[in-house]
Amino acid sequence: MKQTSTKSGLLRKFAIGVGIALAVSTVGVTASSAAKVQVPTPGGDITVGIFDLMLSNCYSPNLSNSALGAIKTVYEGLLEKKTDGTVVPYLLEAYSSTDNITWTFKLRSGIKFHNGEDLNSAAVVLNLNALLGRLYPVYGPHTLGSGIPFTANIAAATAIDTLSFTIKLWRAQPDFPDSLYASGRFYMRAPAQIKTAAACKAAPIGTGPFKFVSGTETEFKVTKNEGYWRKDAAGNALPYLNTITFKYVSEPSQRANGIRSGKLDAAQFSSASEVQQIVSLQADKKVQMIASPDEYYPNIFLNQAIAPFDNVHARLAFAYAYDVETFYKARNCVKGKCIGTIPTSIVGKANVMYNTKGYKKYSLANAKTELALYKADTGKDLEFTLPVAETTASMANAKAVQQIMAKAGITVTLNQETGSAIVAKAFPSPGTSLGNPYQLLPILLFEGQGTSFTIPFLVSNTAADTGNFSGKGQLAGLAPFYSLLSLTRHKNASVDKALFDARADGSAAALKGATEVVQNSGMVVPTPTLVYFFGLNPKLKGFDTFTLASGGKGKPMTNAGVNWTGVYISK
Repeated sequence: MKQTSTKSGLLRKFAIGVGIALAVSTVGVTASSAAKVQVPTPGGDITVGIFDLMLSNCYSPNLSNSALGAIKTVYEGLLEKKTDGTVVPYLLEAYSSTDNITWTFKLRSGIKFHNGEDLNSAAVVLNLNALLGRLYPVYGPHTLGSGIPFTANIAAATAIDTLSFTIKLWRAQPDFPDSLYASGRFYMRAPAQIKTAAACKAAPIGTGPFKFVSGTETEFKVTKNEGYWRKDAAGNALPYLNTITFKYVSEPSQRANGIRSGKLDAAQFSSASEVQQIVSLQADKKVQMIASPDEYYPNIFLNQAIAPFDNVHARLAFAYAYDVETFYKARNCVKGKCIGTIPTSIVGKANVMYNTKGYKKYSLANAKTELALYKADTGKDLEFTLPVAETTASMANAKAVQQIMAKAGITVTLNQETGSAIVAKAFPSPGTSLGNPYQLLPILLFEGQGTSFTIPFLVSNTAADTGNFSGKGQLAGLAPFYSLLSLTRHKNASVDKALFDARADGSAAALKGATEVVQNSGMVVPTPTLVYFFGLNPKLKGFDTFTLASGGKGKPMTNAGVNWTGVYISK
């Protein structure tokens, strides 16, 4: 970490749950906290360890969590999240709706992209149409990605004037702003970056506090945006740091050692497979640890398009055989300290869809009953292959699952690949073979308190064909892409109806009812909840004390990237 001085003024989908470890722009000091911390001094260059590869600046593949945190130093979204989980305007100044179908938005004025283009309603509509897949006929396949199924409820985005625009939905959605936030993934790109494949892939051009310098799959460097639109509470320019270099370090032990040795100034960790390192760092007085909320809900997605989980008895046998408490104690606890919680639903208690009804508790007797029914149907014993990421911690997780399944007489073969390869195959880029090829996949997709990062991953792979996804059937010839998020590959129309009706209704009772339908189907099997952590050099301050542009404290979303705006090096 290099401290520099200046005479200028002083001064915020895929980590894998079992097998893979795959404020807003921030402010360093607020009026209420100014007496507790020193006045930030500009300057400094830091290096941050992440556990995901930087696979793309463009629309596909979608970046996994820690890589997202890197690129969102360059990009910013229309909205961000407060500590209570509500979304609030960020690049936006305000939004409203009277019927939850037509939404009106207004941008802040005077914001520019790093290449000098204005952030205006035309630029936002261009970005939204790219996410919807509707720019493909104009600019080409580089604009296609997983945003197509995620935004399928959007019928149209239309500019009103320079700073105002509307979004009209096919079906009512009371929590639509949360979908527009999309776990921090719907950020605004400069129009010039969108219009050509070469520009889209070459370099990210956003409105954020840092500008892109250079990047490979394993290293991503950014430098201070001297013309950034936000200032701190005292009126001084943000951000404080000069440069940040994000480095891919797959092994959690190397990230932990990097912080201790000073080779890394900060590093991200996931409780999915890195509890040992997290607990060790928490006990180290020379390292500060900052945790995300316990609002990330990994599940094991069972692929119904191929054997063996195309058979309901295979799915139920797996669900009953998965002794999640034993797994939790073995892999989420170290020296009596446990991270995350044992699930009792496909989402956690903080989520509006939480419901224990239909959840399949561990029962060896029930598992064996279902196994007998499966063999009667197929003449086979149940066996499957589990994909495993390349780290030793991920392999340990997978072996724990293998041992648990063996108790029920289920054979599990482990197949190790890189985490990025697994994600790329599960969510293939448009133009390649569509459809998840894995028999099952443990992965973190569900998160937060609402429906926006749950329901899109549960719909069938035929939803567009039946008109459920958009409400109007196939759109612009893009129907094949609506199944990109469907890891379960199911064709259960009753599940689709329950999900879409509940989202339009918006009531807790309707949403909990949809969860019960999903859990009875045996589509997904929850595994222990996940918590993200950042380990930082004690001299780094401001990571978790930022405030949002619209007021109020921002949630320290450790995969959101905006946190780095308010980070400074203490004296």
